[in-house]
Amino acid sequence: MKAIILATLCLASSVAAAGVAGTAFGMATGTTGGGSATPAAPSNIAQDHILESWLADDSPRVILIDKTFDFTSSLGTTTSAGCYQGCDVYHGGQDYIGTLSCSGSTMTPVSAITYNAAGGSPLTVNSNKSIVGVGSKGIIQGRGLRINNASNVIIQNVHISNINPQYVWGGDALTIQNADKVWIDHCKFSLIGRQMIVSGWGRRRPRHHLQLRHYWTLLLIGARDYYTFSGNYLHHLSGRAPHYGTSNNGATNVFHAVNNYFEDMAGHAFDVEANTWSLIEGNVFSNVSTPMTAASTAKSNAIFNVPSGAESACASVIGRACVANSVVDGSGTLTGVRNTAALTQLAAAGTSRIIAARAVSGVAASVKANAGIGKL
Repeated sequence: MKAIILATLCLASSVAAAGVAGTAFGMATGTTGGGSATPAAPSNIAQDHILESWLADDSPRVILIDKTFDFTSSLGTTTSAGCYQGCDVYHGGQDYIGTLSCSGSTMTPVSAITYNAAGGSPLTVNSNKSIVGVGSKGIIQGRGLRINNASNVIIQNVHISNINPQYVWGGDALTIQNADKVWIDHCKFSLIGRQMIVSGWGRRRPRHHLQLRHYWTLLLIGARDYYTFSGNYLHHLSGRAPHYGTSNNGATNVFHAVNNYFEDMAGHAFDVEANTWSLIEGNVFSNVSTPMTAASTAKSNAIFNVPSGAESACASVIGRACVANSVVDGSGTLTGVRNTAALTQLAAAGTSRIIAARAVSGVAASVKANAGIGKL
């Protein structure tokens, strides 16, 4: 079973006392990262290569990010053909790198797009690592992180930013593939050329208290994935917030979205595909055009998004009542779906992994006060 938590807990302010704050919960229960390894930080910016080595080696480590590590121009530039739609990068739009997205009469070819090569070469993260930002100082620019064939990783209080933001296919902030037991907590992602988080094959990934601002946001298409998605602030997004599930290779995805705040989104929030079972509860949608795509109900195996009056239906399956979602401030309709098979599948992962839901009335204030870096 693979688990991920997306969350937003904050961090200690001094390097001497720094380390992971709190304990992994939900589907990532038992994730310890670098464990009791002595926290250490590369001593200066010139030691970028040491950070890269520490992330990728076989030793358990607690790695402190106590400054800005700027990899933006570290690997030089590269050039490829591409295209743009409607408005090119010089007029406030985005160019598309490569030709994958360039078919169709609405796309204008571009013969040469030059961009930073570091964006397409993420930093490798091996097993048993805690990557912890110090205060509000922990920033990685220009390169993302890639967890591949690894397990037991914590990323906490880190801001990943400026990965070819003007170019579609410019790079991802966080890539997770064939991984298990990953806890992403109190992180921020901004100015990313493609996905903030993309997850392929793996198992358990909890995400908690993240701050996300982008166009395409979360693409989660793993094989046997179990997600706790809690306390996140998603705002000024166009879609895939989140997108999860796939019909490929018999994949399954069990998703618990609880007490997240979605705000000012011109596109869609939940976009749910095949082989998915979802409990969506206690979330707030404020000025969100499409809280959940119309196709989600048809494509998914089961969704329980707690229609009014259905709260008590959860008790016999997961051991407590569920909390209804709140749709306010001009948001589109969240069509109620009450398929208890979603609850059954979630409970099969273990009811101890199903975290409590707080009253929806306090979600917006709590999430905005706690999501992102510098708040642990």
